[in-house]
Amino acid sequence: MEKGDVAIDIQRVISCGEPLNETLRKYLEKVFQTTIVNIYGASESLALGVETDPGKGMFLFDDLNLIEVENGVMYLTCLYNYAQPLIRYRLSDRLTLEAAREGGPPFTRAVGLLGRNEDVLWFEDGKGKREFLHPLAIEGFCIEGLKDYQFRQTTKDTFEMYAETDRSASREYIRQEMLCQMRKILKEKKLEYVQFYVNFVDMILPDKKTGKKPLISASNEPSAVLARTFGECRESQQPAGQLA
Repeated sequence: MEKGDVAIDIQRVISCGEPLNETLRKYLEKVFQTTIVNIYGASESLALGVETDPGKGMFLFDDLNLIEVENGVMYLTCLYNYAQPLIRYRLSDRLTLEAAREGGPPFTRAVGLLGRNEDVLWFEDGKGKREFLHPLAIEGFCIEGLKDYQFRQTTKDTFEMYAETDRSASREYIRQEMLCQMRKILKEKKLEYVQFYVNFVDMILPDKKTGKKPLISASNEPSAVLARTFGECRESQQPAGQLA
């Protein structure tokens, strides 16, 4: 389509799962010649808001969620989740709320930066080029015997993966599957230069303050200390995920 070799009548392009920056938006608008719809969501509520015009901001779905911001902290009350209700559930997103404007849509607007920056893995190559890896790109591991996993960035071009498994599971099989799937993800993001390790632990513990198990650990402790805290010294100390 970029070269004009394909003619498709596209009504709209929907972006979700990762932050939509201005450069990517302009590129998509140029190629597809249509409106770009930016969906804002989270694991706690998949439908938080929508934005089609950066100048107007993100319209929040007030009929589905109650979003409050106090002292820069965001709290979510999901109005449609009856199975496991969330009441003033704290999120780490950063945004500023603006009341609905007269004559416009009757929804609260979110202005400013949306997203959980501390949950994003940022990498930098030898030339200073930076690229990120969003949690939604790495949360889909489905491997038999793998109970839980967690990521921790160690340097600007390396990270570690902690894996909790069933006692009867083959760790070598799980390790190879994790390496294979992670390599594909890094290749798609053009992050082939990034090295990573797979470390097996007895248990991945929740954060003491929040009670949640973050997909990406923000701890700055040495990996060996983390591994012992989880119950087992690390395995696979070589950069097992290094790409040729």
